[in-house]
Amino acid sequence: MMKKTVWLLMAIAGVFLLVSCGGKYDDAEAVLSDYADAMEAYVAEMENVGSADDVAKAMTAYTEKLTALTPRLQNVYETLPELKSGKDFPEELESVAKRMETVAGKLQSSMMKTMQYMMDPAVQRAMTAQAQAMAKTGQ
Repeated sequence: MMKKTVWLLMAIAGVFLLVSCGGKYDDAEAVLSDYADAMEAYVAEMENVGSADDVAKAMTAYTEKLTALTPRLQNVYETLPELKSGKDFPEELESVAKRMETVAGKLQSSMMKTMQYMMDPAVQRAMTAQAQAMAKTGQ
């Protein structure tokens, strides 16, 4: 009877361990999904800009989100260096990779709308801050 109880407890513990461990890419998927959320919000804001002030505000908001995500992104890239290239994502991350690819294309086109505001000092400051934040993420 004692052996059956021990085996039952070990089996239950094993199930809990398997369920709680999650997959290899679970953390990466969560971080990259948050990153995609930030990019999508940025694109949405940039598509509706009407002034240099709007551009600077949108860039600053994205930079703040990116800065908050930086430690998590760095951890993912250190833990899973194969993700840093942004190419050949594992199957487990295909959906978030496609999402990021789609939003990256939209980002480029929305940035073209802002070209007329690029000489504004507030926009230049926001661009500099954004470039520095992106450099810290390793992007």
